[in-house]
Amino acid sequence: MSSLPNSKYSFLRAAQGCSALALAGAMVLPLAPALAQNAAPAADAAVAAATPQVADQDAAATPTLEVSIPDGYKYDGVNPSLVTTEGGTVHVKGAGYTKEWRAQHGTVALYIAPANYAPSGYEIPTSKMLRFVEGQDFTIADDGTFEADLKVEAYKLAAYYFIDDDNFHDPTGGTKYDVLYEIRVVAEQKDQKPLTAQDLWTSKNVVSTQVLNTMGEKPAPFAPRLGYNAVTDPAKSQDLNVGGQGFNGDIHSVRGVQLVVREKGSNTPVLATSDIIEFDHPTQSSAYRDGNLNGTVNLPANTLNASKKYVIEVWANDGYGNNGKLIAPVVGRSTKGRGTLLAWQDLDLNGTNGYRDANLPNAQDPNENDNQSPDPSDEKLETLATRGELAAALYIQAGTPEVKLPETSPWPDVKTTDPNFPAYVWARQKGITFGWSDGKFHADAGISNATVAAFTYRAAGSPAVKGDSPYSDVAPGSAFYREILWAQQNKVVLNANGAFDAQYMVTHGELETLIEAFQARAK
Repeated sequence: MSSLPNSKYSFLRAAQGCSALALAGAMVLPLAPALAQNAAPAADAAVAAATPQVADQDAAATPTLEVSIPDGYKYDGVNPSLVTTEGGTVHVKGAGYTKEWRAQHGTVALYIAPANYAPSGYEIPTSKMLRFVEGQDFTIADDGTFEADLKVEAYKLAAYYFIDDDNFHDPTGGTKYDVLYEIRVVAEQKDQKPLTAQDLWTSKNVVSTQVLNTMGEKPAPFAPRLGYNAVTDPAKSQDLNVGGQGFNGDIHSVRGVQLVVREKGSNTPVLATSDIIEFDHPTQSSAYRDGNLNGTVNLPANTLNASKKYVIEVWANDGYGNNGKLIAPVVGRSTKGRGTLLAWQDLDLNGTNGYRDANLPNAQDPNENDNQSPDPSDEKLETLATRGELAAALYIQAGTPEVKLPETSPWPDVKTTDPNFPAYVWARQKGITFGWSDGKFHADAGISNATVAAFTYRAAGSPAVKGDSPYSDVAPGSAFYREILWAQQNKVVLNANGAFDAQYMVTHGELETLIEAFQARAK
């Protein structure tokens, strides 16, 4: 059996919706006396199906059919489906099939047959169909009603469409599509041979048609596993190549998931992340083909310490919240409130040598190895941010690249032993800032809107900028005009229009929002 997470189910549900529209729902067709002839040629089948042949016939006398799948699998939690590889029961209930009606029209038979549809490059399994006849498989009462359970054995119906023999390759790279089935009531004439699928498609003696929800297999469960290479020397920059299996079914995320590495414990900051691993399923917008995913986490030099414990996590990237704030893991910040944790595993620096089962979120002990301070309080977020913090945040966003440090600090107010010394030197080498005109760095000085715009613009590589300022207080010739215009276009601003207020001093909470926007900008 396939391990596909029902890779084509939503696609075929849409196809079923189209089929249902074409059939005008569960259509019931009053039949003319001369039923032995075809109701209509193939080209007129849809019109014949939708138009009653006797306009003034009493609706109460019109034969009806109700179909249900009492023990079906509910893929969406609501609508049951018959799993064809497992078999099951189709419950039918009919009325209006009186002796007089049958004497006029014929014996009642129920056909479960594939609809006249197949995805491009595939063929319809016309031989995989079932026929149930009154008197043999179900009994019609004197009042013209019947109720029966039709037993469908496993594999008696086709699970998937098969590839057209004229194709020399699989047109969808291994995707399996559930066969779309219908159940039809047919009035069979005396000595009439069982109808073929083609006969049914042309509405030959068909009384009514309903879509029958079927699926080839139940989707594989969400059972994540992770595998990755060894981290040979944490002192050197290297890539952690991660593979995932068992990420089956729909994942509630905007574009995909991200891999996160952080120290084990609650509220510990993110040390490194992968880019978004975008969904790649051919027919589902929020799923991975076969439940597999692959991503790379760049680990800058000295990110990890062999004496500490770390976790690797898989997070759904939930995009932006209602307040416009990015809800996704961000380097340097706690993961609290950053999205939805899907799976995690203790990070083994020796690698996994294959795949290992990952833990689901409720399996994590949030207090284990919790040596990290809690998130900043609201009071802390309202205090002013500093130049040193801005430089350090941009350095972290860049992946804390290796920096050749000078033996002597270029700034008299910064010691070489300062924890942020590599970040300041990196900012100098990137041309982000050289310090103030007095030769000092002024790491503890506050930062204005204009300073953030200038720093982030230079950290982005000082790209070319086109357009006009939307701000009433920023015009060509204004200080940092180009930098402010770039920041506005990339949403690295507190106000997208109106007044920019270049001298406004930025708080810690506002800096966090701006750095998140800088990380999320289109590159």
